[in-house]
Amino acid sequence: MSDTPNTPDETTGTGSVPEPSVDATPDHVSQSCAKAPLNPKWSIKLGIITFFVIGFGALGLYDATVKYPARGERFADWAKWQYLDAAKNASSEQFGLFERETSVTDPESELARLKESEERRRNATDAQNQSSNRRLRATMYNTRLEWLQALQTVSQLTPEYTTIENPGETLTSLQAKWTSADSIPKPLKSYDIPSQWGILVICWGVGAWMLLNIFKVITQKFSWDAETMTFTVPGGIEITPAHLEEVDKRKWDKFIVFLKLNSTHPSHAGKEIKVDTYQHALVEDWILAMEKKAMETNASGSQEAGE
Repeated sequence: MSDTPNTPDETTGTGSVPEPSVDATPDHVSQSCAKAPLNPKWSIKLGIITFFVIGFGALGLYDATVKYPARGERFADWAKWQYLDAAKNASSEQFGLFERETSVTDPESELARLKESEERRRNATDAQNQSSNRRLRATMYNTRLEWLQALQTVSQLTPEYTTIENPGETLTSLQAKWTSADSIPKPLKSYDIPSQWGILVICWGVGAWMLLNIFKVITQKFSWDAETMTFTVPGGIEITPAHLEEVDKRKWDKFIVFLKLNSTHPSHAGKEIKVDTYQHALVEDWILAMEKKAMETNASGSQEAGE
């Protein structure tokens, strides 16, 4: 154990847990302290982790509410152009179809119809068949399906978005827009937006838990009376070297110490008190000072008994 508190050797490559030295007695052990301060290493590390977890959740919120919906709306707009262009071509097979049937008054029912396996198979087959008398109409229905699915992904599958008052003007406008566009927008998957909400919930849930844990640690009170070597842990439990039966360091590599109290302790005789020495500065050195004092007292008692 070095003079710096809360610094067990984390870089050892042997895998064994180094046994801390009890010889060093830092100056602050001789000074009383009403409340141990937070360990800067712990607080900075937890602060950084919490910041990134909450920040990643905020990024998920941005993607779910801004980035992905915008991309999905752009693709739906592009798909609408493809649909209207196919509908205009299909008018050569059925006169007046472009003007009469481009609007979809009940988009949910129409999407369900177009997604039926038999309807999809028929339209896919006819669209590829050059001799089919409904090849162009089948192509129109395929592009209509893609358009309606794109609208559904961004929660716009309503007559407000599927009613086209003037198909000709709309087609001309969309054609001018997308023929000069730099690139075709990438379609959204059905899980893209929900997954971002999931990231938000998970990250902010973890972030809230971490903030609560930080608050809990901040409110914990470890104090030290240098004159009597009394160590007080959260809950107001006072421990002196005379109360120590053992300082168990079985989890020293995780900065955890178990203070096993002997039968002389007034309220916790025979019990173990678990102490995390990493979260608060000075605590580790106070415990080692008590252990050293207890060992000296026991050694002195053994010598007197031997004499």
